[in-house]
Formats: sequence, structure tokens, C-alpha cells
Amino acid sequence: MTVASALLVLVSIAIFATVYSSADHRVPVLIVRSTIQQGQRISADELGTADVASSGGLSPIPVFRASELAGRWAAVTIPAGSLLTAGDLSASRPLPGGSAVVGLALKDGQLPSTGVAAGDQVMIVQTLGAGSVLSGADNPGGVATGVGTGIAAATSSGVLVAQASVFETATPTSSSSSGTTELVSVVVPSTLAAAVSTAAAASQVSVVLLPTGSAPSGGASGST
Repeated sequence: MTVASALLVLVSIAIFATVYSSADHRVPVLIVRSTIQQGQRISADELGTADVASSGGLSPIPVFRASELAGRWAAVTIPAGSLLTAGDLSASRPLPGGSAVVGLALKDGQLPSTGVAAGDQVMIVQTLGAGSVLSGADNPGGVATGVGTGIAAATSSGVLVAQASVFETATPTSSSSSGTTELVSVVVPSTLAAAVSTAAAASQVSVVLLPTGSAPSGGASGST
């Protein structure tokens, strides 16, 4: 009985040590340092590391697999401070149904001075280019006017998309001579994509930053 009791104690100690060791086993994993919006490309600058205890209920991506994230996109919006898991990633760029991504090459005066960032909500406005001809009620005679001509020019401009989500931004290459200060990709309703693209190609578009907390909309409303 004494031997059996001693063996029982040893087995209990071994089991406790195994459980304790497993519970305290910490591994370096990837975390998100700044919020990554759905559909945004994963960037190393937005990731950090943390040592966490292994758990059967979590499946964070270990640091040694960081190289596998190249070319991946955020399948969902990932808040800052979150552990990065396989379910957060997508091999293809996710888009809400009925949406399209349109690229805008914006110059000073066509966007806020501080620029915009992925996830920002913006209004897309069509502006009037110099020498444009107004038509209809704004200019019955079809007189050529320019941006600086006052009320007539202002009334010819309109909201293309009342609310759109900034998908991605980039800085033009140093060799660019177009005067573009920021390249901005926006998610707009597919029904408005052609109008936005046409205005952007003519450099007759600007973006207005909306208040923080505006609800993102894959089906952003707008008017032409």
C-alpha cells in the first residue's frame, strides 16, 4: 500500500507538471498593430509579435509563418491588438456584392491636405474643368466657362457618390510628372463605377472626407 501510494503521488505530480508546462508554454505569434480594413492588403508594417500561451481554442499564426502572408488580403476588418488567424486572411481581394474598385489619381486641392487612408469614408464629387461647357438650366446659351467663374461653375458640379470607402492608397513614383500627390482606390457601387472612372480620367473628381464613424457601404449611395 505504501508503494502504491508513493506511485500515485508521483503520477499526480507528473500529470500536474505536464498540464502546468502545457498551460505555460508560450509561442511567438503575429498580432495586428493597427486596424486592417476588409479588403486591404496585409502589410508587414501593420503587424507585430506577441508571446501567447498555446490554447486549443485559438489558432493564431506563428511568427515563423509570416512569409506566407505575402499577397494576402484581409477577409474581414481586423481590429488593432487582435491576434492574426488564418480565418482573417483571403488569397483574393474580397469585395461586397454589387461593388467595384475605381482608381483616382488626385492632386492638391482634390483631397484633404492630410490625404486619406484605407477604411476612410469619403464623398466623391465631380468638379468642372477649365473650358468646360455647361448645358441645360445652368447655361442655356452653352457658354464656355471655367472653374473660377462662380455660381455657374458650382451648380454644374455634383455628387457622384454620397459615401464610398477608401480601399487602398499609394504614393506616386518619383518619376511621375503628372502632379498627382496620392493614388486612391475607392469602393463604389458597380452602377456608378463608369461615371466615377470617366470623371477621374478627366481629372474632374475630388474626394471629401466624411466624419469618423460613418457606416461603410459596399452599396454606397450616389447620384449622377
